[in-house]
Amino acid sequence: MKLTGPILLLLCVLQVAARQQMGNPRYDFPDSIVAKNGKERGYLNANLNGLSISGHYRESWQYEDSLSGPPPVVRLSMAGKEVVDARKLILEKASDYRILLINEGHAHPEHRLFTKSLLSALYKQGYRIFMAEDIGENNTIMTRQYPVSTDGVLVNEPAYASLIRYALKTGYKVAAYDFLQVTKKSYWDDSVKLDRNGSMKFISYVPRDSLTIMLNEKGEVTMTYLTSVREKSQADNINKVLNSNPGAKAIIHVGHGHLYESGSWMGAQLRALLNQEDILTIDQQSTNIKVPIIDTLTHDTIRMDFAWLLWMKDKQRFFNTGLSGGGDYTVINAAIKDALGRPGFLFQDPEPRQVYNIPATQLKDCPCLFSAYYADEYSKSGADAIAVDIVYSKSENNAPPLLLYKGKYQLIKKNRQGGYTRSNLDIHR
Repeated sequence: MKLTGPILLLLCVLQVAARQQMGNPRYDFPDSIVAKNGKERGYLNANLNGLSISGHYRESWQYEDSLSGPPPVVRLSMAGKEVVDARKLILEKASDYRILLINEGHAHPEHRLFTKSLLSALYKQGYRIFMAEDIGENNTIMTRQYPVSTDGVLVNEPAYASLIRYALKTGYKVAAYDFLQVTKKSYWDDSVKLDRNGSMKFISYVPRDSLTIMLNEKGEVTMTYLTSVREKSQADNINKVLNSNPGAKAIIHVGHGHLYESGSWMGAQLRALLNQEDILTIDQQSTNIKVPIIDTLTHDTIRMDFAWLLWMKDKQRFFNTGLSGGGDYTVINAAIKDALGRPGFLFQDPEPRQVYNIPATQLKDCPCLFSAYYADEYSKSGADAIAVDIVYSKSENNAPPLLLYKGKYQLIKKNRQGGYTRSNLDIHR
């Protein structure tokens, strides 16, 4: 049957309307994400990122171990050592630098919120440029004044989008620096296993790069080797942004080891472009929440309810893991204590959040996924909008609350049968 113009137009309108009703298509149930990624090349990385983006943080951590091995235990004596508030010291030191690099683990939204906690105070010190990994070359962030799904992949995670919105609200110019086609590339090939210890060679085809991680029989990292096509591109792009904003101080939120100032890493290449100008590098990932810190005297696991540094009085320096030269400061992550079924780091957001309990009338056909979008962003961008928060309600009696900022929202509910409902929500306190 041949379709006429008016019928085709109607079908297109209905398809667009259905897509907008669904909200951001990246948000899904955890088992659906894993099933969709299958066992094809790059599935471990795809699962890690996909689960984190949809708010399934703890589930994503399982794939972090699969990619790089279990986190090594840090054993040390606390005798002759001093715990220092990381945020306070970073802000104190940052005034002496033009460029601050701080990293994240892509499965750790708490790292994004820690960076967010620095932005307001750094702005008062003269920092004006904010760059972040994964933001695409042709992003529309400065035009729209908020991120959308097409601006990158990782930016679809609610805490990442919140970080970008807050940078804009504070007054920063938000800029891209990543390899120009990084948001278009497929995931790294994680199928090349080198030995029975779990050593791996990860291959990127766009750009053509590789990362080799060698592990010993205990699962400890003994060697890493990275080729540098993407690293060089990142450093070049940062330098271009700096040159186009003379005199501006910049914060650059990077992934994993890109900040390292040795070898072929981006941090080292950036310093070379800047005539070895000293930059401040903050490593949050090497001692993330999953890394056990054990006191060898008491055998206790050491945790604090804030991000901290460890001053070693005998060596007159701060503790670091020594990975690839590390950063200037290695932040030992704050303990995560869940509350109301939600991760504790969300309650420490610099912007206050309100608890919103989903009405029982909306829970009867759960399991359901609820995603809350700013109403104005949703009305303008539809399915390209990025949620402020996402919760997975497993049943009518197991429904964690949404944690939302003051404002008007569109609440999208997705059930297991593929049904969607949309409702208005106003958080006015």
